[in-house]
Amino acid sequence: MKKQLSANEQIIANDVMRYKKNTLASALALLGLVFNCLYFTVLYAMPKSEFTTISIGFSVLLTLVVLLTIFLSSEGVKGYNKKFAIVLLVVAVFQILRIFYYPLMGIRDNLLIDADSLHTIGYFGYYPHDSSAFFFTLMLVYLLASAACLIASAVWGWIVADRLEKFQAKLDSGEADVMEAVRQLNAEEEAQNKNNAQAAPLKPAEREVQ
Repeated sequence: MKKQLSANEQIIANDVMRYKKNTLASALALLGLVFNCLYFTVLYAMPKSEFTTISIGFSVLLTLVVLLTIFLSSEGVKGYNKKFAIVLLVVAVFQILRIFYYPLMGIRDNLLIDADSLHTIGYFGYYPHDSSAFFFTLMLVYLLASAACLIASAVWGWIVADRLEKFQAKLDSGEADVMEAVRQLNAEEEAQNKNNAQAAPLKPAEREVQ
């Protein structure tokens, strides 16, 4: 069970955040970017003519914008910027909405395979040719995983940024004092060490001296 921090320990923990980055939120956002890359590598490999129209060109441009937005947002949440958490939530919603276009159209019209050529498109040696369900499931998993990572990054990024924002307000108002908290913690530690030394049993050699 995690130890409950005292008020002074919480002040020190919050102060540490001012000098370190929110790497967890950033890593989650980048993981969402990776899943997005896995999605479009499958989508843009589709052989059907329906996936080689002008709309796929717009999809490529949109994908580039999404990738750039996620990357910039990962740097934003790393620096405790709450605005980028909102951006990540918007992108996560967009990732979910993407399911209802190419993936859904592909499985509905069975466009995610080419039955005339068994080896037109495969996935690590697997070449489905009877149904589009495999590639639909694959793209569904990648988009949902991307959205989930982006949402987690946004939520954690917002929580930590809000905590740091409130702590900074307390510092500015004088409600919190880092140096005083350090002084009190040192005093408590010295008192604890003194109590432990007094309560420690005497060693045999010490008893003989007495």
